[in-house]
Amino acid sequence: MNITVFGATDHVTGSKTFIEFPDGLLMVDCGLVQGPLNADELNRSKLPFAASDIKAIIITHAHLDHSGQLPYLVKKGFQGNIYCTPATAKLMQVILMDSAGLVGEDYYSEQDVSVTLSMLKTIEWEETASVLGGSVKLRPAGHILGASSVYLSSQGKKIVLSGDLGRKDDPLIPPPRECLESNIVLMESTYGDRNREGDYRKELHSFLTTVSRESRIGIIASFAVARAQMLLTLIFEFYQRHPEEKVRVVLDSPMMKEACKIYKTFSHLTLHQHELFEAMSDLEIIEHQREWESLSRKSGPLIILSSSGMLTGGRIRRHLENWQNDPKAILFLPGYQGEGTPGRSMMEGQRQINFDSETTINWQGEVWGSDAFSSHADQAELLNWVANISKDTPLYLIHGEEESKQKLKQKLRELGHSTVMIPKKGDIINV
Repeated sequence: MNITVFGATDHVTGSKTFIEFPDGLLMVDCGLVQGPLNADELNRSKLPFAASDIKAIIITHAHLDHSGQLPYLVKKGFQGNIYCTPATAKLMQVILMDSAGLVGEDYYSEQDVSVTLSMLKTIEWEETASVLGGSVKLRPAGHILGASSVYLSSQGKKIVLSGDLGRKDDPLIPPPRECLESNIVLMESTYGDRNREGDYRKELHSFLTTVSRESRIGIIASFAVARAQMLLTLIFEFYQRHPEEKVRVVLDSPMMKEACKIYKTFSHLTLHQHELFEAMSDLEIIEHQREWESLSRKSGPLIILSSSGMLTGGRIRRHLENWQNDPKAILFLPGYQGEGTPGRSMMEGQRQINFDSETTINWQGEVWGSDAFSSHADQAELLNWVANISKDTPLYLIHGEEESKQKLKQKLRELGHSTVMIPKKGDIINV
């Protein structure tokens, strides 16, 4: 079996891996590149195989950098089945429909998304399914609702692809299942260079009490799927215990709204089913322009939760524009800020964002950031995920910035793993 590593090698985003199965070419993840200035060029660049040559696709989870290129591939001629968990299928409906036109009106349309969604086939966790003359099993990966690691078997060989791995102490999603023995493991390395610092509850509570006691505007930039639901649940829990600190919380993101509905449906897969269900049922959502116009004239205390999480677009821009001259306003960035994104620039001290030729934000308020909310496994958790497999199993590190991959490689070697590789885009691995 040959594995072609193509996406999430030079960048954290754009995951794509190709595996030659007995009855055809299998693809694991089909994500968009996000963040770099040349992201549009990369998303339109030629794949190593024609879309029509790919016979089946497995999606580890619904995030755009793992599923966002699916409709483009369908438009280019892909006609096979797309496999994922039921929760991932529901979340992809929201994410992909929202992404239509994101890369350009000619990239793919809502009709292309509809065709893509009709090709989905769901697999429950730990269920073994026959695919292209081999078999696939999905196991919980933590990270977000429905996220999976992929276990492939073919011709007596076993391959594991970690997908994005979650943390052991996520407040909402159970931790990932440990890696099982195989002939080769491809694993993510987003936080491979560091261990998570900070206390997410303490940092969020500090933000909430500051907004409340000092009557400030608090703008939370959040990913619409997973991060928003985690934050809303934590905010709900805090206000249940401290009603004296409760202030108005407004959600402004159509995709967040739809994702919250799905999290309610699958709340049984979370660690706090009751709290999540109650939090998702008690939301004030901006639905109409007049509601936004009324909100834009408000003073604190007020908390606004909007997307996108890395400030790359979305409705967050209108809140930043509206309150950019308020030195007491707080922009809260709870999570990973990708290389080349406006969120990363703000964390590094920049205060100007050029959304387009007509919209420039000069932020005068405070910027609070935190890695404590990340839904990715940190270095210690990544090492623990592979702790029980043979030290002779070859490990290939993808989905991480170069420093992250190099430091994780060093740690793995120190722990006795004999073969740790960092593949380049287009590298072919023979199993």
